[in-house]
Amino acid sequence: MWKKFNNFLHPAELDLNFEELAFKVNGYLLNIMQANEAHISDVIELEREVYYGKTPWNKRAFESELSKHNTIYLVVYNGAGLVAFAGMRMQGQEGHITNIAVKPMFQRLGIGTYLLKLLTEIAYKNRAVQMTLEVRTDNRQARSVYQKFGFVPNFVRKNYYISEHADALSMIKRITDEEQEEVN
Repeated sequence: MWKKFNNFLHPAELDLNFEELAFKVNGYLLNIMQANEAHISDVIELEREVYYGKTPWNKRAFESELSKHNTIYLVVYNGAGLVAFAGMRMQGQEGHITNIAVKPMFQRLGIGTYLLKLLTEIAYKNRAVQMTLEVRTDNRQARSVYQKFGFVPNFVRKNYYISEHADALSMIKRITDEEQEEVN
């Protein structure tokens, strides 16, 4: 019985491989690829830009995430410059968005939404029925993006961001039949 339960929580057959692809947005040619350790310094620099000089995750945290069999990180480049990244951890039948960031000059172009769509497709392909994430309660812009994508508030996690004594809103989204059909 324990083995069956453990396989449900941690399926061994996850397919978290991603084929690199290119697309154009507002005249920018962007390449999306699966992240590896060589991308970590770019990711940390983007964090600094997005989070006003702070880095919520350090190098060791990203190295740890990239080494897990149940995580996937995507990076988006415009030439040699990183413009966005997003990460997801598969937990049973759930895809949990660990982080997502888009360079300020590339925000409001649909890149974040596109990354959410790709991660949803990957999660569904791996038998997920829902997506979850946490977002600062005071981050209205991000909350708006997530709500437009179908995430709804679930509950508040008090002092989730310990260093800033800030609360997080846990959000959840069921993967709809229409999204499931797009993947098949």
